[in-house]
Amino acid sequence: MRQSPSGKPLPEITDMTRPFWEGARNGILRIQKCRSCSTYDFFPKPSCISCGRRTLDWVDMSGRGEVYAFSVATTVMMNLPAWKDDLPVILCLIDLEEGGRMYARLTGCEPEDVRIGMQVRAQFSVLDDEVGVPAFQPV
Repeated sequence: MRQSPSGKPLPEITDMTRPFWEGARNGILRIQKCRSCSTYDFFPKPSCISCGRRTLDWVDMSGRGEVYAFSVATTVMMNLPAWKDDLPVILCLIDLEEGGRMYARLTGCEPEDVRIGMQVRAQFSVLDDEVGVPAFQPV
């Protein structure tokens, strides 16, 4: 498994996921949208979750959305010690402005200040030559 300089694992980049990671590396939130039924979908997959067709295109999103649900992690698993200094970690489901829902980390906010419906915007961290990772921050 590849790791960042901080020791955190880096995602495995495949032909299917490459457009997402490359977009994030360049500060662009990019997800799949079905040409047949207009469903937005995250995480990358070969066929639409709604109609099952293989008519998915990559589209650039605004990066704006709102918190649908969240969880706060206060401990790390033993096999992920590099995350210890980041605790607590806020993990969210974000309803994207154009449609679709994705999960991501929420930063720039204390856990007690997170609210369902909170307006957020994607920010990006470049981890290496191939990978950027989106996180969201309150607007």
